[in-house]
Amino acid sequence: CRGRNDAKEFADVKAAMKILNFSDEEFWSIVELLAFILHLGNFNYKSTVVSNMDACEIQEDSTVKMTAELLGVNTKPLKEALTRSTIFAQGERVVRNLSKDQANEVRDAFVKAVYGQLFIMIVEKINSTIFKPKLHTKTSIGVLDIFGFENFTHNSFEQLCINYANEHLQQFFVRHIFKIEQEYYNEEGISWKHIDFVDNQTVLDLIGVKPLNLMALIDEESKFPKGTDLTLLAKSHQVHGSNENYQKPKSDSVQAFGIRHFAGSVNYEVHGFLDKNRDTFSADLKQLIAISSNKFLKSIFPEEMLSIDGKRRSPSLSSGFRSSLDLLMKTLESCNPFFVRCIKPNEEQKPDLFDQELCCRQLRYSGMMETARIRRAGYPIRHSYHEFIDRFRVLIKGKIPGDRKTAAEKICKNVLGEASLDYQLGRTRVFLKEEQDFVLEQERTRVLARSIIILQRNVRRWIARR
Repeated sequence: CRGRNDAKEFADVKAAMKILNFSDEEFWSIVELLAFILHLGNFNYKSTVVSNMDACEIQEDSTVKMTAELLGVNTKPLKEALTRSTIFAQGERVVRNLSKDQANEVRDAFVKAVYGQLFIMIVEKINSTIFKPKLHTKTSIGVLDIFGFENFTHNSFEQLCINYANEHLQQFFVRHIFKIEQEYYNEEGISWKHIDFVDNQTVLDLIGVKPLNLMALIDEESKFPKGTDLTLLAKSHQVHGSNENYQKPKSDSVQAFGIRHFAGSVNYEVHGFLDKNRDTFSADLKQLIAISSNKFLKSIFPEEMLSIDGKRRSPSLSSGFRSSLDLLMKTLESCNPFFVRCIKPNEEQKPDLFDQELCCRQLRYSGMMETARIRRAGYPIRHSYHEFIDRFRVLIKGKIPGDRKTAAEKICKNVLGEASLDYQLGRTRVFLKEEQDFVLEQERTRVLARSIIILQRNVRRWIARR
């Protein structure tokens, strides 16, 4: 790369991995697999026809030999695994040839699987190196950063998955900011004017929650040998055509459907949905890894991932995605979340360009307008009566009432005036706006300072009279 010292950067990476307890053998094994991935991407496929069926073959060259050597196999099984597909039907093994496009998908699936397992191995190694178990409690800060909402000219299965994840995170945000907040006020008996907000639960139901949701239909159609993208589209129209969040095109010739997401409507083209959802990490690729002499490659794949069982169907991409998403949401539910909203200033990705209409639209659909309203109308400062009396008892002149709620009410009236919407007394807590909490703190500081001056004056007087 021009302007960069590749040799120095490579040495820096090697040194960093050594610090993280990667052995030299592990380092070079990782480099070999990365080289294998790069070489595999340079394969040349040639379309052919075998028994009146589309097929393909890989042209023999130095790249194929180098790739096979890095993988630890001969060139013949490598080429066969990438151009043929073995399936099990009623206990029988059936081998079919792959077209050029299908072979490219198999190759890409192989690359993704190897790279994915390599990534997991590196992360686990780093975590095990830097992890220091604590004797008592475990404290940590996690940062979740995912793809933002996507709406391109052509949207496919990947965008559906990404936008489904964004719908879940939006629901999580809405639930914490609006639902839980307002339910808490109602439980405490606070006088509160309900703030309406956009709840996207119906969109989640459509995509992946309720029976016969879109993800379930995609999975179901993926299991049928005769299932196609068009049969999937027909079933989707039939099941969800009347759903207000589902948009059926006016013309039957349009091979797409639309969904009204929280961030706007998105049209999804169904071409390639089923192929992308089916497990393309075939039995042939698993067998290829099994016969490989590359021990490091075998070590990064769990045994269950390499098992070749004709009776058990491999999980689809959508089912694996939903399982990972469910695990993520359970993790988030167990945390105390803080939200960071990123606003795109313009669609052109240019500096110093602010598109006001675009930014306002993002603020509206992300719920930031309602968030500002609930924060302005709400009570961000909450003290239990015990905490409140313990901190502000100096603001009561004379005897403190035995009932804590009565004592808290007396303090608030003395300092803040008669009850108003600036503070409220709930069943178990005192609810304050930030300004009122600041006034109480100022008054407490003033009273304590005055008491200290009086105490100092009396001590000096006592010393002078001795």
